[in-house]
Amino acid sequence: MKIEFENLGGIDIGSIELNDFTLFCGKTNSGKTYAMYSLYGLLEKEFDIRFNFVKEVITLLKKNGTHHLTVSDILNLHQKEMIKHIERDFKRYLPRLFGVTDDDFANTKIHLDFNNDSLQERAFKKAAKRMLSLGKNKDWSLLLEKEENNETIQLTLRNTEIPDGLLEDFISKGLLSIVFTCLSKDSFLLPSERAGLNLFYKELSSTRNLLLQHAQKDKVDPMELLKDILDSRYADPVQDYIQTLNKIGRTQKQKSIYREYAQNIQKKILSGKYEVDGQGNVFFLPYRSNHKKLPLHFSSSTVKTLFGLVFYLEHLAEEGDCLMIDEPELNLHPDNQRQVARILAQLVNAGLKVIVSTHSDYFVRELNNLIMLKKDFVGATDLQKKYDYQDNELLAIRHVSAYLFDNKKIIPMIMDEEEGVIAETFDTVINDLNKSSNEIYYAMQDAKELNN
Repeated sequence: MKIEFENLGGIDIGSIELNDFTLFCGKTNSGKTYAMYSLYGLLEKEFDIRFNFVKEVITLLKKNGTHHLTVSDILNLHQKEMIKHIERDFKRYLPRLFGVTDDDFANTKIHLDFNNDSLQERAFKKAAKRMLSLGKNKDWSLLLEKEENNETIQLTLRNTEIPDGLLEDFISKGLLSIVFTCLSKDSFLLPSERAGLNLFYKELSSTRNLLLQHAQKDKVDPMELLKDILDSRYADPVQDYIQTLNKIGRTQKQKSIYREYAQNIQKKILSGKYEVDGQGNVFFLPYRSNHKKLPLHFSSSTVKTLFGLVFYLEHLAEEGDCLMIDEPELNLHPDNQRQVARILAQLVNAGLKVIVSTHSDYFVRELNNLIMLKKDFVGATDLQKKYDYQDNELLAIRHVSAYLFDNKKIIPMIMDEEEGVIAETFDTVINDLNKSSNEIYYAMQDAKELNN
């Protein structure tokens, strides 16, 4: 899937084609977060869509009681219409996604481009079963189903009294989830504000409840207060992250197939483990036996920052999900930045999609090591063993894409199998720093000699 942006925040123009590992680089305020949030909304949002061709489907369905469609017919006959509906609905959603007014995106354009063969293949493999039930009756009135490795979508209607609008909505969403499987991923975004959110999420939620309580006592119009609260809302990715944190007391009962990676982070980086009590209070227990468990606010900045990632991997992550991290290097020592890069590569190889925005040269250079070692060359095995790189963290270059956000544009970064990501944005800064440091040092030496 390729997404083209025009006039999106700090981005004048540019496009991104998602890969298994997608990397964003660039200076502050260059548009990386705009792109990250937009992709999150595109993948996570349930679109409010009614496709025009579904009206004819409903007519035949009400007449015959059953109707079938094929994936190939939908793609060949209706793909353009479906994409236009998605683009239009997504643009309408942008102000809510970012928590701003409609005017901020008046000139924004979003264009989606899909590989038809890829859509066909993924839709063919997908199995689906959706049931529409009405009222107290738990039995279904409309069934939409598709078997795995089959292109036929079967619709069965039991109740012809269902309003057409409800049928249009249900069928359109069902077809969208089958045909555009890449838009039906569960996504989890770790915002750059996560360390503070991990500490204060309860206060952020309870403050709004207290305001409403006080409004009732002081005879303040609660609807006006609610309007003010909604007008000052967070961007959806931040709001969703807060909601996830508010449910951790219940969610911790779930077990993810990726929990071993959460354990690796706790072992290799944190040297301790998180504990969550029944009320959702988070503690950190260092592995050193002479230390008691610490409230999260009393722990290190690294412990605060990594809690969301660890909790997600331990309890929520599922194969095919998309994990997005805004600045994974936050509050991490360079060595730990390298460890996080390796763990994310392991996750990609284990079936997660990963999108990362970074300012860290250490992070990118470690990714490059993983890409270079994946290439078969004499001595690669010895180097891999010498520096303790595992097979499951090496990255094939075809699974990695990188983009530079610069001068209000999104520019594909050069990828080389023998070098990895060519990150000139970091190289320029490092070279300038080395040059200035050398010049200062040698000037000092010359001054010493003159004084002597």
